[in-house]
Amino acid sequence: MKQRLTSLIIIIAAQFITGCSLSISNFSNNLNKAVKSNNDPQTVMQALPAYILLLDALIEDDPQDEDSLIASSRLMTAYAGLLGTELEILSSEAENGTNIYHQNKLKMQQEKLTEKALQRAARANCLYEENLCDLTSIKFSEFEKRLQIIEDEDIDMLYSLGTAWAAWMQTNSSDWNAMAKLPQIKLLMQKIILINETWDNAGAYMYLGVLNSLLPSTLGGKPEEGKINFEAAIRITKGNNLMAKVLYAEYYARLMFNKKLHQKLISDVLSMKELPDEYMLMNTLAIQKAKALQMSAEDYF
Repeated sequence: MKQRLTSLIIIIAAQFITGCSLSISNFSNNLNKAVKSNNDPQTVMQALPAYILLLDALIEDDPQDEDSLIASSRLMTAYAGLLGTELEILSSEAENGTNIYHQNKLKMQQEKLTEKALQRAARANCLYEENLCDLTSIKFSEFEKRLQIIEDEDIDMLYSLGTAWAAWMQTNSSDWNAMAKLPQIKLLMQKIILINETWDNAGAYMYLGVLNSLLPSTLGGKPEEGKINFEAAIRITKGNNLMAKVLYAEYYARLMFNKKLHQKLISDVLSMKELPDEYMLMNTLAIQKAKALQMSAEDYF
């Protein structure tokens, strides 16, 4: 389970932040566009810590500002996601003392970032709307009731909480208390789809595709639902979001040992000639991942 969750946070890396309000909104929107249209994940990863510290300073000045809190949460979650891509590269290389040390260091940094990101997203949601308070700690039955009365305009806050929560769960996947929150995260993403299935370029469908394809049906997984989720993401983004195809190959096709589907999806990704600006970072990460999947396909199948 832990190994199969590693790509969950990579979705987050390229989703990044969306707008809030006033000056924070302008800053977030401009930074969001610049990052999403960048084809160099390493440069983005090196630049993000400065912006994280900037938002820390804004929050220090006004700890109750929900816009700064949610922008900070999104930024830290995105950075943690990029660290996840670095971890995947390191784990695929031949292990040595330095490599293991660096992996552990990045993992600890990820854990700190996602913990803080989830705390800030939860606090921002609570400041925004009383009904959104304590969603990460209440019982499942109460969680269901709360989601039923969430309004359409709450989608931005709710989705930000969901992505931060998913990132936190992934970095704590060895903790069964963290994994016990999986049903809540899935239900939250289903609510996002009910409100607006196109939100964040069908991001909720990609999360559900991964979460439903973690285990075979004999062990409680729902891979056929995962297949539907991935295909919905591909349909909505008109095939432009290559990460949806890569995750479809990694999670569904490999789980079902469907080599033909796996190779077709990977081939589609690697044959893409022009990358739309809106998906540049996401697709750059997807192509990197597709190459790794292609290299390991012969051994896997």
